[in-house]
Amino acid sequence: MLMGTVFDIGIGITSGVAAFFWFRSAAGKLPAMVAYYDAAPPTDPFFQAMQRSARMNRWGAAFSGLAAALSVLKLAFS
Repeated sequence: MLMGTVFDIGIGITSGVAAFFWFRSAAGKLPAMVAYYDAAPPTDPFFQAMQRSARMNRWGAAFSGLAAALSVLKLAFS
């Protein structure tokens, strides 16, 4: 019973953190895109915003996977 509660708390926390990161990845305004001849430089505001969004998305996916792993562990130990 106690182990299940610990897993439930862990699942709730990691799910909430995943949702936070996914909302952060989708929120925010994107700056205007500028055309470049070859490739966008690393200092381009649009490029930086897309990198930040991808980084937040990666963290959201990682915490979602952790929540799923905790769910499986809860089932295994119940």
